[in-house]
Amino acid sequence: MDKYKNNILEKIIETNSLSENPKQSLDQIVRIIAENFNIDVCSVYLYNPYNNNLVLKSTIGLRKESVGLIEMDVNEGLTGMVIETMAPVFIVNPSSHSRFKYYAESGEEIYKTYLGVPLIYYKKILGALVVQTKEENGIDKSDINVFRNIANQIASTIAIIMIQENNQNNDLITQIDKNNNDEIQKKFVKSKYLSGVPISDQVAFGYAHFIIEKIDFDQINRIHIDDIESEIKRLLNAFKQAKNQIKENMAKHSGGLLDYDKSIIEVHLMILDDKKLHDKIINEIQKYSNAEYALKKVIFEYTKVFKSMNDPYLIERSADIIDIGRRVLSSLVGVNEDLDQAFTTETIIVASDLSPVDLMTLRQPNLKGIVLAKGGKTSHTVIMAKSLEIPIIIGVEGLLDYVRTNDYLIIDGASGNVFTNPDSEILKVYERRNELNKQEYKKLESLRNLPAITKDGIKIKLGANIGLLSDVMLSNQYGADNIGLYRTEFPFLLRNSFPSEEEQFSLYMKVLEKANGKTVTIRTFDVGGDKFLPYLDYPKEDNPFLGWRSIRLSLDLENIFRTQLKAILRVSAFYKVKILFPMISNVDELISIKNLIISETHSLIKNGIKYEPNIELGIMVEVPGAVPILDRLLKYVDFINIGTNDLIQYLLAVDRNNKKVAKHFNVLHPSVIETIYNIVSICKQFEKKVCICGEAASIKESIFLFIGMGASHISMVPSNIPIIKGFIRSINQSDAQDTLKECLKMESAKEIEKLIINKLERVNSYKIP
Repeated sequence: MDKYKNNILEKIIETNSLSENPKQSLDQIVRIIAENFNIDVCSVYLYNPYNNNLVLKSTIGLRKESVGLIEMDVNEGLTGMVIETMAPVFIVNPSSHSRFKYYAESGEEIYKTYLGVPLIYYKKILGALVVQTKEENGIDKSDINVFRNIANQIASTIAIIMIQENNQNNDLITQIDKNNNDEIQKKFVKSKYLSGVPISDQVAFGYAHFIIEKIDFDQINRIHIDDIESEIKRLLNAFKQAKNQIKENMAKHSGGLLDYDKSIIEVHLMILDDKKLHDKIINEIQKYSNAEYALKKVIFEYTKVFKSMNDPYLIERSADIIDIGRRVLSSLVGVNEDLDQAFTTETIIVASDLSPVDLMTLRQPNLKGIVLAKGGKTSHTVIMAKSLEIPIIIGVEGLLDYVRTNDYLIIDGASGNVFTNPDSEILKVYERRNELNKQEYKKLESLRNLPAITKDGIKIKLGANIGLLSDVMLSNQYGADNIGLYRTEFPFLLRNSFPSEEEQFSLYMKVLEKANGKTVTIRTFDVGGDKFLPYLDYPKEDNPFLGWRSIRLSLDLENIFRTQLKAILRVSAFYKVKILFPMISNVDELISIKNLIISETHSLIKNGIKYEPNIELGIMVEVPGAVPILDRLLKYVDFINIGTNDLIQYLLAVDRNNKKVAKHFNVLHPSVIETIYNIVSICKQFEKKVCICGEAASIKESIFLFIGMGASHISMVPSNIPIIKGFIRSINQSDAQDTLKECLKMESAKEIEKLIINKLERVNSYKIP
């Protein structure tokens, strides 16, 4: 069923955007789900917290007359169980279940399977999505996650539709108001929006600004248009703009161009003037296609023809066609090539993808948010954006189809929704939501100076992951116990050369000074993968995450590595410092590192420069091959950091930045839990300190298990510290230990997640948002 999910979500978004009638929209959504999954019944029930009951609001499969008539208390009926547990309920032969309630007017007694999934928006429950089939094998447990994902994505759509519909229905409006702590106002009006993967709870407002280097045809889809003439006009203007840009660039650099270069540019200009090319694209537009898609289709047709020719010269000219198409596409969308320009208004960056270098170049006060068509939840761009507290949404399809330069956007980090040119009422709702977010963070300030200690007295040290000097202030603001991970590569991504020893020494001294006496774990350069230094000549690699990166690169560039080690050693004479080495996979690497450190300490002694002779050395355990030999590696180090992002990526063979396989990147995968448990156990055996960092260190379910393992140091993005501190103060380590024992016997991440959530709710009435 997974293969249908994305297509269904696209249809749902399109339905909501095009429909003028909210009730029809809801009816069409349930019809889309029923037809695409070939199920007999799809229904939506709304929850009224004041009456504590459910009302059937829309259905395909049950009798239409039952809509609005079927009501049930939450403590009765199978759908009531969905609301009570806030979790999916799957039943075979539901009519024999003790909670089954018969409604003569519905006709549902004939159905043999029942699956109810909660509709949750802004961490509150709005109702339930229910699917039923006549055949016992019509749906099974393996389908639960598919429908849960769909429910998660369409919950906000249903909330908007239902609030629109119920301007006269104060019960529903009051319900939404109460359920969201007044986050949602009494009226939502029509607004076009896209949906992606939410990264944070923040809301951002600003004008769309495209990044040209990150725009390509792979994000272009066909959109039905009605105004053909307007679309043709857009196309011809884009060709004109592309032609003018080439002429302007040619005029600027004419003195430095060779005759061969000039001839290539002239060919590009000729192609842009080609009336046959224009006519072919216009012909596609006349089939009610948007200009971007029409351009893509014709450019790809031309490219295919060129590539099929026997002449090598003509085959190479296919690249010219693609380049010209991209330039016209950029003009159509309205992108800007200048990464260094200052934003004069509140700005939302829109791109296919964005590198950490791009983000650092673009960082400025008016950069309010980022929307990416691609990207992974654990990419370094996402990590940096979270560290800089810039709201970011990734995996948004249709950006080039629906968003234009200077469109006003609202990005909702809680739901992953991106609103384009929203109505004033939507704007008011999110302004209110933004204010509520600020109020929530103010409440968390009371935890800043309190320890992260479990209810049964186990103290956990919470560190901050930082990459920039400004992050140190955030770590103080959010109450970090230490700097658990300082990524030294980030400040130098924009430089034209590696920093000197004095430059590094000066920077590290500033970081340590701002840390206010906290211990800082400095990780040596970790570049490669998705972090490339512009002044380093990298080989072309098919798998850069498996290639020349991290400690491998450092050891190969020995003089540069020595410079960094010397700068860190000098800082250790003044402040509490640890040195951390990334991506260690064998003992030979550690021996080489130790020899370099010995050499540099001798040099410092010779020159009368002070350093801390007992400075602690540690390694990142993120390569699975390091785990079986961890007992041997530990002989050479004082502590370890578990880098969960890379460890999970390598352990599960999942590219963490690849949207198509992102669903397989799961911190609760049994092998991930078992591996981390083994690492922690071995470190305990050898009495070595261990700190867990990465995305998993900010997820409450995984933290619960880490505490059950006996992990006492966890490091994360600074802004997550108050939330995690509050969570730790609400649990018992003994409960976590009991849960871990059960999880280590389980076969799937779904089982593990369900067990943890049920355990937390049972022992502490704690709801994981």
